[in-house]
Amino acid sequence: MIRRLAAAAAALALAGTPLLARAATVGSAQLDYKVLPYVHASVTPNYASGFGVAGISTNGLGSGTTPANGSTAVLDGGQVDFGNVVVGYNYLYKYAAQVNVNTNDPSGFIVYAEGATDLFTPSASTSPLFQTLFWLPSSSGNTAFSSATSFNKTAGTPIGVNGVNGITYGGAPSSASVVWTSGASGSLSQGFDYELRPNGSMAISQFNVYIVYTVIGN
Repeated sequence: MIRRLAAAAAALALAGTPLLARAATVGSAQLDYKVLPYVHASVTPNYASGFGVAGISTNGLGSGTTPANGSTAVLDGGQVDFGNVVVGYNYLYKYAAQVNVNTNDPSGFIVYAEGATDLFTPSASTSPLFQTLFWLPSSSGNTAFSSATSFNKTAGTPIGVNGVNGITYGGAPSSASVVWTSGASGSLSQGFDYELRPNGSMAISQFNVYIVYTVIGN
């Protein structure tokens, strides 16, 4: 009995011994990062209801023909297809293309638009793009005779057949090809109408060209 009591007392004494606290230490890891500016862009052909040449009374005025969109023109896609035109007359194509830009650059951006080539035919013959195809900001008041700016053939290098995959540049495109500038960041859009003024020297054929939009942050 005495041994049991002594053992219990020793156990209680051992259990009641306080533990020494360990010294606390702290450290830190510094985090650094830099947010880079970005510019994302897309182009939507035939971007609004009512697109195309149909219904514009000044299209081909005096030519004796009734303008109509070509078969490859579809809403929010397809091609900017003027259909059949007569040389020597003016045609307006409503809502031809919309450029959509998203950027975090507070200095904004510049948009250039150029033809990857001159106007070309299936037989590989060409006709000058300059002073034939024009652009102007979309507006309900535009007509086939509204003031507009001619597209230029690029001085860059077309990528793919006739520039189907765009244009590569050694630097920035020509300042003469600027179609839109913005000094703000955010998600912004600008629509464009096209004017076609085919001249009398153009052959009877199907003509095509890729208009390439290039967006560069400021």
